[in-house]
Amino acid sequence: MILSVAVLVSHLAGAPPLSSYQPEPAELQRARRLMLSRPGECVALTHFFLQRKEAKPASMFNSRQELDKLEQAKRYRTRGQTFTAWQLQALCQANDDQLLTADASINQAISLARRHRQSDALVTALLIKAKLALASEHADQAQTLLDEAQKAILPSDLTLMGDLQLLQATLLMYRHRYDEARQLLEQVRLQALQQDDALHQSWANFLLGDYYLQLQQDELALSHFLETLDVLGDRRQFYVKALAAKKTAAIYAALGQNDKALQFANQSTTEFEQLGNSPLLISSLLNLGRVTRAGDDANLALVYFFNALDLVKIQGDTEQMAALYLEIGQSYSWLGSYKEAQHYLDLARTGFERTHDLPHLADTLIQLGKMHLAQTEYGVALLRLERARIIAEQLDDVVKLMETHRLLAQLFEQSGNMAAALTHQKALHAYFQRATNVNRLLTQSLVQDNELQLQQERELSELGRRSEKLLQDRERFALLAAGLSLLSPLLLYGLLRNHIRSRRLWRQNQELQQSLLIEPLTGLPNWRKLMQRLPKEMARQQQRSEQWYLNEELARPFDDKIYYLLLQVPFMSSLRERLGLAQSTEIQQQLGAYLRGRIHPRSRLYDLRDGQFIYAIPQKEVAELAPILTALERMFAEFPCQYELDRRIFTGIIGHPFLPKAPNALDDLRLGDILYLALAGARQLAEITQESAWVELVAVDCQQAAFFTGDVRSCCIQGIMKGLVKVNSSHKKQQIDWQALQPELPSTHQG
Repeated sequence: MILSVAVLVSHLAGAPPLSSYQPEPAELQRARRLMLSRPGECVALTHFFLQRKEAKPASMFNSRQELDKLEQAKRYRTRGQTFTAWQLQALCQANDDQLLTADASINQAISLARRHRQSDALVTALLIKAKLALASEHADQAQTLLDEAQKAILPSDLTLMGDLQLLQATLLMYRHRYDEARQLLEQVRLQALQQDDALHQSWANFLLGDYYLQLQQDELALSHFLETLDVLGDRRQFYVKALAAKKTAAIYAALGQNDKALQFANQSTTEFEQLGNSPLLISSLLNLGRVTRAGDDANLALVYFFNALDLVKIQGDTEQMAALYLEIGQSYSWLGSYKEAQHYLDLARTGFERTHDLPHLADTLIQLGKMHLAQTEYGVALLRLERARIIAEQLDDVVKLMETHRLLAQLFEQSGNMAAALTHQKALHAYFQRATNVNRLLTQSLVQDNELQLQQERELSELGRRSEKLLQDRERFALLAAGLSLLSPLLLYGLLRNHIRSRRLWRQNQELQQSLLIEPLTGLPNWRKLMQRLPKEMARQQQRSEQWYLNEELARPFDDKIYYLLLQVPFMSSLRERLGLAQSTEIQQQLGAYLRGRIHPRSRLYDLRDGQFIYAIPQKEVAELAPILTALERMFAEFPCQYELDRRIFTGIIGHPFLPKAPNALDDLRLGDILYLALAGARQLAEITQESAWVELVAVDCQQAAFFTGDVRSCCIQGIMKGLVKVNSSHKKQQIDWQALQPELPSTHQG
């Protein structure tokens, strides 16, 4: 599409400003607004306007004529309006991916401008046609058009001169003449800065960022993209701001700074959403989902992918639909939801096979192979990976070949076929060396911008290989041939044995690390797993809470909490005494498997031992707490067991951030103290009612963080007594004796 190739400057769409007594018609004003968001409607509006009769210069009306004559003038189009309509129609057709019809429309504008000798309209039309030629990869034609426009342009018209220079710089980069492009862009940038022209300055910065990206100088590229966003500020230039934010997010993601990558990916999506162009918004949501998944939040990434899928289904784009199925399947596989992953990856594979999209089909097969390998389904994984390898060889895609050989080596190693694993390891190493050499040569070519230099590099490499071969023939063949023939088998055996041993130790270490995060009896994640995730999760929620507070949206309550429910299951603490070790172990294993299949798909359950569990679920997944609590009580009540069990559960509930206006006031330990206080209140109610009970503690909006300084349990009890902490419960909350839960202070004795 033209948007991804040519420089988009909004005022290129129209002719010079019309005089005050000749305002731009409503059709053209609306078409200009819809040029990016709905190009199809823009084309229809300009086509409708061009059906008007053209007014002759002798019959032009002025501002002193009667109202009826001015109304009559609305039925005609002036020469200047005709220029604008043809130019607008060409850009809208290009944005709608109709390059041939766009070229025909702009030819009409050029012919009209030449016939009436309108130099400014001619230059504008020539720039648009050059843009279309560059989008169609006709570089020579684009250069001819730019040369013609430069001859016709007036020196005093700085705006059109800036547009021409930006297009010229784009063409130079397309031809890999990077030094000339950089000098021209720096010139445009300096001129725009002196003239306070933010639009041209921002585009010059953006193209300089692209220039440094192509030279693989990410830090310099990042500074120019950030400067683009800074120059535009709050201006309604959604397109260039969205592009700059998207490229900034990609650089931060490559640098491993996932928080900043996510910030700018969100900004890019917001700008594209305000722009109103669905294909660009879909692309941005796809990028945002990938960045979010790279930041270890595949659940949130799925939300973005499904939002993009809804938009794609409206448009009916089967290629993008298959691409989204691939991303959704990969996310579910990352989460370990293999059934859903299998479904969406199969949909993606079918879509790519239908459209003969071999690169994406290979990616899908690699993901399917990886998923089956994770489930130790070696036969199916081998079929998928072998087919992916064959496609990658057809495409000569080194990256995909490296990945397929890596996975095949892992598969054969896990299945015990060490010879086949070694073969694929060697193939992986060979392709890695090839990719390294190609990347080095391409980088050198970009930096020096000279094809001759690339040829010299190849010749030097060839001479180096020949020299090395001669040196080996002279010095090593005579002295080391016999020794190498004897030592090679021993060295190979030692290397292979050491490799196998290190791989076995690595696998054992991985298995040990995973087992440390699982409670052995129930098979559920344990407190180590909780403490591994909780600080990161709290930090993310605190950041969102601070953004909510700093954005001055205090009229809207904070709705992005995570609810933590501390469950006390009485029958778990007395199983061993009642039934013995063997029966209690069997019941706990059955309970763990049962709970994993019954909890909410977006929630997490941790086993803290001694009959205590932590159940965490986002507020956005919970319309009300009551159904969740009812489901939890029913879940334990319906647990199939032949023995008589105390089916009651006691539940303490809090949400994090507990203090939305001061999220950093409470860390994970202090938050745990409040959660156990809520559980203690629930146990009091259960002792009184002999039923299941729950207590929720909610900080009211008016409380201050300073009130919770000191022993958090005492402070919370004082907050409850003073009304600063609200208590919700399953029974009458007046039955809870909070003073009895006050921590006992050490007694003091007077001497």
